[in-house]
Amino acid sequence: MNFRRLADSPLSTLLTGLLAVLVVICVVYAPGEAFKASGEGLAIWWRIVFPALLPFVVLSQMLLAAGFAHGLGTLLDPFTRRVLGLPGSFGWVLPLGMTAGFPAAAEAAATLYKQGKVTAREAERLASAAHFCSPMLLVVVIGSGFVGRPEFGLLLLAVHWAAGLAAGLTLHFVFPDRSASSTPAAARSTTRPHIPLLRLAVRNMEEARREDGRSFGKLLGDSVASGVQTLMITGGYMLIFAVVIHVILLALPDQAFAVAVKSAMEIHLGSYAISGLAPSLPPALTASLLGAALGWSGLCAYLQVRAILGPAGIGERSFLLNRLLHAAYAYVLTLMLWKPFTRWIPGVLPAFGGDGSPPLGNDTPAATLPNWQQAFGVMEWQLWMLTLLMFGLLSIALLWRRQDEH
Repeated sequence: MNFRRLADSPLSTLLTGLLAVLVVICVVYAPGEAFKASGEGLAIWWRIVFPALLPFVVLSQMLLAAGFAHGLGTLLDPFTRRVLGLPGSFGWVLPLGMTAGFPAAAEAAATLYKQGKVTAREAERLASAAHFCSPMLLVVVIGSGFVGRPEFGLLLLAVHWAAGLAAGLTLHFVFPDRSASSTPAAARSTTRPHIPLLRLAVRNMEEARREDGRSFGKLLGDSVASGVQTLMITGGYMLIFAVVIHVILLALPDQAFAVAVKSAMEIHLGSYAISGLAPSLPPALTASLLGAALGWSGLCAYLQVRAILGPAGIGERSFLLNRLLHAAYAYVLTLMLWKPFTRWIPGVLPAFGGDGSPPLGNDTPAATLPNWQQAFGVMEWQLWMLTLLMFGLLSIALLWRRQDEH
């Protein structure tokens, strides 16, 4: 299926127009409720998404322009292509997606494609395989805020990461990329086989920095401007979806329908709504539904990624399939790990009951969102996590190469 042709079709234009009309109707139908819902969306964006994402988007843009990601990709390329069928730059995009959350991986993949370092197909696969929710959402917002147990957020984070990696591996083995051997990165690695890998990595890093050619001041300004623009797009989508969801639920206030709509459309509101199911569902099932919703990550997240990949000419076919697999794996893994985890940490199980459960049908209250002090604490933790994940992947790749040489 040609997704770019579909995006330019009259059907796509009609759907876009209908969505725009729907937003206007929502605001006219209930202006007061729409204003309240947009305020909730703004609070989520400002106190969760903005502090968790902006530093990493800026850092990613600067490291890509400085050539660091290209040098790292050269070292990892033999390993990632053999195991995952992806270029070595996945060694930067994956840790970035795991620690910063969406749409940081899509932004990095689009930048690599614009630089000519990966093909459009590789950029699509990079963005889909490295798409994860932010650890701040899982550990601080859901674990500490919604449930009252940070360790439960850590369980969700571990399952979220494992399920995402399993989904990426599944897509690689079921739908391998036949054009991987003809990519620019692969060609550069094979045209100079006599050069040691470390020296080749330094050379590619220097070439990438020279090709960019911007001074540090110019690079910093461009990176901040690009990061803010990406976050403004993300915030706009979140505000619109918060308004549409709120008005839809005013017309159809059924509680089960409310949970389904929020979970399918926007992950922050959806995870809060699922947390409210705790009194009526077994804890293991509630946790599994949360895991599945986080794996899907919502229609809002898909449109955020599409807004980044689409203008660059990158498709999103594998992205949707990856999201479905991620959700399915997360659901199954959470069910499998629930009993062992509650034996190791017994306090998690009672956290899903009592009067503290969020009321069904309400939007996320500001009281459950992290303050700026918590956000900066999590940001520091994310930076350490990003560093450890990169060095971990690099160590595995070098050990793999040493075993192959022997």
